Amino acid sequence: MTVPDAPLFSRREFAERLALVAAAPLVALDLPLTGVPHGDERKPAAQESEPSALAKTLAEGIRLRYGDRLTQEDLKTITRAIDSRLPNLERLYQVALTNADEPDFVFSVYRRAD
Repeated sequence: MTVPDAPLFSRREFAERLALVAAAPLVALDLPLTGVPHGDERKPAAQESEPSALAKTLAEGIRLRYGDRLTQEDLKTITRAIDSRLPNLERLYQVALTNADEPDFVFSVYRRAD
């Protein structure tokens, strides 16, 4: 009978790493998702401060729904955050999916045989 190799890290370390991975999207919400442009690709400051019409429209929907709980500064921050993520949306639209593409897993309800 052979003893399995010792794990690379303990259960506690595994749980800590799992918690860090789970929290990563929450921490990254305030970080811009697009790369920093280099050289001539950098936008002028005037264009950076003015969000797109789509970002303004989406932020207006948020204002209509949650306006009583948000300050004007909150709305500006939300509008800028939406605007910074719109290029990523365009990248998602560029990925072509067919009907043959399947998800990584399919959820099915477990039903006990009675």
